[in-house]
Amino acid sequence: MKKDPDAKVVGLFQELRRRKVIRVAVVYLLVAWLLIQIADTTFDPLHLPEWSKTLVVTFALIGFPIALVLAWAFETTPDGIRRTDSASKTGEDDDPDTKTDVAVGSQGPSIAVLPFVNMSDSQENEYFSDGLAEELLTMLTRISSLKVCSRSSSFAYKGKEIHIPTVAKNLGVSTIVEGSVRRAGDRVRINVQIIDAVNDNHLWAKNYDRKLDDIFAVQDEIAGQIVESLHLTLSLEEQRSVTDQTTENYEAYDYYLRGRNHYHRSDSGHLAASLRMFDKAIELDSNYALAYAGRTYCLADAYLYRRHEEPTLERAIESSLKAVELAEHLAESHTARGLVLMAAEDFTAAEASFDRAITISPNLYEALNFYSRMARLTGNTQKALDLSRKAAAARPDDFQAYAQITNILRDLGSKEEVVAANDTAQQRARKAIEIDPSNSRAMCFLAILLQEQGENEQGKYWIERALTTAPDIGGTSYNAACFYALAGETDLALDQLERAYDLGNRHKKFFEIDTDLDSIRHHPRYKALIERF
Repeated sequence: MKKDPDAKVVGLFQELRRRKVIRVAVVYLLVAWLLIQIADTTFDPLHLPEWSKTLVVTFALIGFPIALVLAWAFETTPDGIRRTDSASKTGEDDDPDTKTDVAVGSQGPSIAVLPFVNMSDSQENEYFSDGLAEELLTMLTRISSLKVCSRSSSFAYKGKEIHIPTVAKNLGVSTIVEGSVRRAGDRVRINVQIIDAVNDNHLWAKNYDRKLDDIFAVQDEIAGQIVESLHLTLSLEEQRSVTDQTTENYEAYDYYLRGRNHYHRSDSGHLAASLRMFDKAIELDSNYALAYAGRTYCLADAYLYRRHEEPTLERAIESSLKAVELAEHLAESHTARGLVLMAAEDFTAAEASFDRAITISPNLYEALNFYSRMARLTGNTQKALDLSRKAAAARPDDFQAYAQITNILRDLGSKEEVVAANDTAQQRARKAIEIDPSNSRAMCFLAILLQEQGENEQGKYWIERALTTAPDIGGTSYNAACFYALAGETDLALDQLERAYDLGNRHKKFFEIDTDLDSIRHHPRYKALIERF
């Protein structure tokens, strides 16, 4: 369709304004006028030749178009001077009436927090820079109107050269937060930027040079600036929760960050190390609710997947109660409580905790995902499907919720919907592997999804790659057992199921109700394994 001439004029004006050409022109003219006035009043008393005034005016006139050309071609950012992207390159349309709002977009506001770069002299401070970014991400997940990219996806870019628009497209977000941290003694220097990822323009940037015990105020300000930049409206409960660190003790907070760092690792002993850090944080601040929540996660994971022992479960229950007591207003407290009650198979109480978490934070992925798994575990298939769909919407980069949707739809016998859900789950899993080639969990899920579509050889390639990538993780062996059981390879399925048990994956209920294992359910080796529980 041919554009209206007036629309073209408006479009040109919008582009001039976007590139700050109009601002440069106004500033240049004011400065030039001022210089000419100075020349007119001072050159005569200084006995300078008459032509010197003419020279000033001439240079001012010559410089004007040069300044406009430079303003059109380049922009100043916190990273230095760089070439300005054209509207077409960034995806803008020349017609202002068809221009998309970056912050909102068709899917609503969305954001990814990339891992902050550790600029400190010591690599030992890596946990600190990662922890600041993760805590900011966690704070943002408490905003119901904002979709936040998962830690696993955004942190896959750690240490890599990045092109913001490409990263945003891969992660499915419209806004990126990136930064760097330099820690020295009792001081920290933080550089943070909020970037409109569609146009690769900076919405806001700031450098902080503070004492370490001022870190909480810095985080609050950054979170507040994101809310302002994206024009978000927060409820009173959200306003309270977004900036609540649940401690004012910097040393306790430092141990909490160390605990989170260990928790996300997969090396031997990472859970025990994480638990020690959370315990130390609690020792320094006995009212640190988030440290109790972190402690609960460690103990619940240990009970479910490593040491299926009652004392471990009892400690987890005590920690979750303390987290809720200290921060009843935080969804994370109730999610931790729901997880440990689910592990204890107190499903009624767990349901109440998950319901409370979702009431506080409707888009909290962990609460939705755990709740969905429990609903399926207890036979409430439709509720499990609804919760998984909400989890998939809350985290657009996640493949696990959609894989769960595929399994639930298969249980319900909805063949056409299974195919569509399987395709989406595969796309998300492949994207996760593309971002992080070591993502063994995504490989396992992709293998099973391919096998369900009859593509057994492709599926076998991915399950073998997963086993090579993460040979000592119980979850990998368990998923491999599911794959081989579905493929009819009974001995291989039982080998991997027994290995999963030996590696600590010992949640009996999942072994018994997982329909992926139906083909080996009556085998003597399977029965003997269940007896070992």
